[in-house]
Amino acid sequence: MGSLLIVILAACNLTTPDKLPTAIPTPDLPRVEILDPPNNVQVYENTEFNFDIVARDESQGIAWLVLLVDGAELNQAKPQDEEAVAVFRVTMNWRTSELGNHAIEAIAYRADGTQSDPAVLNVEVISRP
Repeated sequence: MGSLLIVILAACNLTTPDKLPTAIPTPDLPRVEILDPPNNVQVYENTEFNFDIVARDESQGIAWLVLLVDGAELNQAKPQDEEAVAVFRVTMNWRTSELGNHAIEAIAYRADGTQSDPAVLNVEVISRP
């Protein structure tokens, strides 16, 4: 029994290693938010429609912002006074055309091309009464 206990204890490695693995940090990504309109809004077809978008990146700044409708780039904006700014707020528009639900995405970019996670909302285009 004593030799079995020694074998079990010898096989068990409860000591801490001299060097712990280095954790890989999650990158601090730019952030973007569509402030207006709210998600799941309904708008009439053939209407000029605005999106109020704000992007933030305190570390390297926002260099440009892209608006996509159903995965296709609709519009792009850049800060006018500097190459990149910590807070970039812009209004972008879209003339609704096709009836139905549409996925709207806003993505912010740093000058080095690092992109934010997309801000996504759904817009339903409906017929005029």
